[in-house]
Amino acid sequence: MSVNKALPRERKRGWYYRLSFPKKTALWGVIFLLPWLLGFFLLFLTPMVEMITYSFHDVKIVPLGGVSKTPVGLENYRQALLVDATYVPQLVSTLTETLLFTPLIIVFSLLCAILLNGNFRGRTVARAIFFIPIIMATGLLMQRVTNLSGQMMGEGQSENVYGAESIARLIMSLGIGKELVQYLLNAVNNIFEIVSLSGIQILIFLAALQGISPSLYEVAKIEGATGYETFWKVTVVMVSPMIFTCTIYTLADLFMRSDVVELVYTIGFKQSRHGLAAAMSCVFVLMNVIVISIAALLIRKVVFYYDD
Repeated sequence: MSVNKALPRERKRGWYYRLSFPKKTALWGVIFLLPWLLGFFLLFLTPMVEMITYSFHDVKIVPLGGVSKTPVGLENYRQALLVDATYVPQLVSTLTETLLFTPLIIVFSLLCAILLNGNFRGRTVARAIFFIPIIMATGLLMQRVTNLSGQMMGEGQSENVYGAESIARLIMSLGIGKELVQYLLNAVNNIFEIVSLSGIQILIFLAALQGISPSLYEVAKIEGATGYETFWKVTVVMVSPMIFTCTIYTLADLFMRSDVVELVYTIGFKQSRHGLAAAMSCVFVLMNVIVISIAALLIRKVVFYYDD
């Protein structure tokens, strides 16, 4: 009798229990993305379509309400790319700074996370200190610290504050090329900005490091691997998915902080040239998508996903 009663219960199991593990994982992935998808379609898609539409029109605000759109073809794009004297230089400057700062932020964040993942006294306080720049990165406070840093550098105190000139002379004495020296010099001079942009990445890397199985390090030690080899063949490999995530996040974050955003806002809302501002926005968004897509394709090839 007990066997017969168990059969109907087995037949009543729902469709979810009959799914394979990969399908369950995919289902929960969709559920996890559902709030973002709803926000995209309800709040982002319509303004994006309107932005593309405005970019091909001369848009005027009607005093009684609404807007009037006069088709102008590609005139707004011609104005943005060929006539405006500030837009293209700011695009190039944004792209250059983003490509230069992103590796610095990723490397700095990973090294800080490795240090904070060590077993030492006060590591909770140390982790909190590295998260402070995110709290500090508010408008007035960030502007005040930047101005103070600029004043100190203007007074000739940059070497005392950052040690940039000393580092440059040391590297030059090693026979390293001027381009690399200038790149490292810029990194030292912008250390405060790098630290202020690395808080989220440090937390992500810290969580990834804590998820690495200690048995992997034990095996590496038994096999006679040095600390250098363990870092590259265990640590970096195991956190490579988070390197991918942090790189995409950093690129998007740096693009969002670009001066191009302020320029587009000024042209669109202060000068009431909405069609031109929309064209500039479309070009900027397209550049973001292209750069982030290329970075994703390149990094994805070397990402390692560990399956238990």
